Amino acid sequence: MTVLIPLVLGMAVLPSSQTPDLVQSWVEETVFNGVIRIETGDGEGQAWSWGLADPATERPLTTDTRFQTGSVEKYFASIAVFALLDEGVLSLDEPISSYLPAYRRDTGARLTLRTILSNTSGLPNDLRIAMGRIANGEQDAVDAQSVAEAVADYASGDLAFEPGAQFDYALSNWLLVQHLLEQVTGMPYPQVRQSYVFDRAGMSQSGGYVHDLNEANPEVSDVAIGFDPSDPAGQGDYWTPRFFKGSYTTARDLIALEQALEAGEVLSDEALREFRTVQVLQQNYAYGGRYREVELCGAVWTASAQSGSNGATNITSLYVPGLDAGVAMLTNVDESQGEMFALSLDLLHERVDCPD
Repeated sequence: MTVLIPLVLGMAVLPSSQTPDLVQSWVEETVFNGVIRIETGDGEGQAWSWGLADPATERPLTTDTRFQTGSVEKYFASIAVFALLDEGVLSLDEPISSYLPAYRRDTGARLTLRTILSNTSGLPNDLRIAMGRIANGEQDAVDAQSVAEAVADYASGDLAFEPGAQFDYALSNWLLVQHLLEQVTGMPYPQVRQSYVFDRAGMSQSGGYVHDLNEANPEVSDVAIGFDPSDPAGQGDYWTPRFFKGSYTTARDLIALEQALEAGEVLSDEALREFRTVQVLQQNYAYGGRYREVELCGAVWTASAQSGSNGATNITSLYVPGLDAGVAMLTNVDESQGEMFALSLDLLHERVDCPD
């Protein structure tokens, strides 16, 4: 049986007749199942939703449905690190052995938060070993590992290259970051993320989960379960072992975070300037996320261009601080992030009221 996704379920903030033609045409062409929100600097955000949050129950999406963040979790973790830089607790260029005395000494003396957060550490992506074990039926054994045990097994391998020499999108970097944040603060990582990111940015709809969004913690009901419309028996989001902490967010909260960063409510001006400084030019990669130039209103602007995926779920956020304008797109049915970013920029071109 094939799941047919209704294009408009009447859950949008605005009726479909007020959905921009550009958006409505794209949604119909792609059979988009997800949420789109736009903020244009006037304080009047608009949002729309189409399709199903969960095919098993046929529960519809709403404009405030929570989605897994995927790699946007790296962005959150990096913000927490920079908040602790502001407090003088951490330094970008101090060897991580200063913070993790039990970590492997030879590599700990060579790794820094600058190279780890920019994915240039050289640390091999040994979390693939854990995923392989899970696929081979060792799910319970992997899930029983503590964070420290997981770091020893999957984030302590021989370096593949000299730190800073090249870019490698290794997930093991981020297991190590979560562990380091726990060690220096004495708090579980979800509490670190809540205190230094979600609370400061007013992200009241964001939180964490164990394994997948069926186990959101604390429990919430309006969550998006990833799925493949051609295979209603399969969900399509990847299961996460307990030691690696995932997160969820909403379209509203994605843009609220960017606005709070720009307003100085999360990081100091000095920390924010460094946080937005691209470290790997060919990747537009700064610390845990990407910043790139976009043309709007006849000028070139720096934009935060964040994206994340976990199986079927994909989310993007394009925000231009200088115009306080942004678009967040979230889907739980596999969609091209490139097309999502392209539509976001087109929508900003159409809707932003350019300064004189």
